[in-house]
Amino acid sequence: MLPEILSSVQLADKVWDRVRKLWAWYRATHERRPESVAARLIRLCEAHGVHRNQIPRFVGHALTLQDVQDDASVLAKLDEPLLEHVCARFAIRREWLDGAHAQIHPQHRFYKSPQEFSAFITALRSANPNGSLSGVVLAPNDHVPNAEALLILQETIGAIGERSIYRYHVCDGWPFSYWKARAYLAACIAIAWRHHVYIHGRCAPADAIARLASGTTLLGWQGEGIWTFGMKQWHPEDMALRPDAFLDGIDPEENHFGLRAGLQLWLELERDGFMELGLGKSARPLFTQALARWAS
Repeated sequence: MLPEILSSVQLADKVWDRVRKLWAWYRATHERRPESVAARLIRLCEAHGVHRNQIPRFVGHALTLQDVQDDASVLAKLDEPLLEHVCARFAIRREWLDGAHAQIHPQHRFYKSPQEFSAFITALRSANPNGSLSGVVLAPNDHVPNAEALLILQETIGAIGERSIYRYHVCDGWPFSYWKARAYLAACIAIAWRHHVYIHGRCAPADAIARLASGTTLLGWQGEGIWTFGMKQWHPEDMALRPDAFLDGIDPEENHFGLRAGLQLWLELERDGFMELGLGKSARPLFTQALARWAS
């Protein structure tokens, strides 16, 4: 009896050892290995339209073509000044480049803070006086409750040949159908225009916008710029010029409270100077009339 038991135990050990080896093989061949800092740096540059062989020219820091021919050579050249320079140049989080966090782009939130948005635009202009700055508002094209709009600023940070290279600033936190968020978003659009930062409009699915707003999608569009994203075009500056454009899609709430409250907040922000686009005319009379219509 004992020999039979020992034989069964030995067989079980062999089977278990085989299972462990198969599991180790599966993990080695099927599970994604952690991405190295060097691989992330290369992917970051290429996503922005900088080919591997163009990295020394664009990034500098004494990198040579030989240094970027493989990830091991890149890794040997990475030091703190270079890593910090790359993060600042592309406006990405160091934690992502280190492989310690999934969020790539910082999130900037200016809801209820148009004056901070103005300061942000001014700081970008001051730090990069020769770079062009523009943007896009992505609005949801489907009826998803509490779906957010997203403002992305696109800033030129250099060129390779005749091709511009951009970095991106994610400005999120705009529930598009909420009257208060709509008014503050309109104010930020007006502020941008007053600083000669022209904001265009695109429509996109709410889930796609949410992914971009999270900062976990590497922006770059292979160097083609943000204009390749989104579908139907619209004119976000109209929210600071025309009551019908401002109210379009706002949740009216009970007894049209949302429409009245949105118009009232628009007028308050205009009174404080936040709805001026620099076009030399005021839309205040139109919004005053619209409020009177909805209040009656």
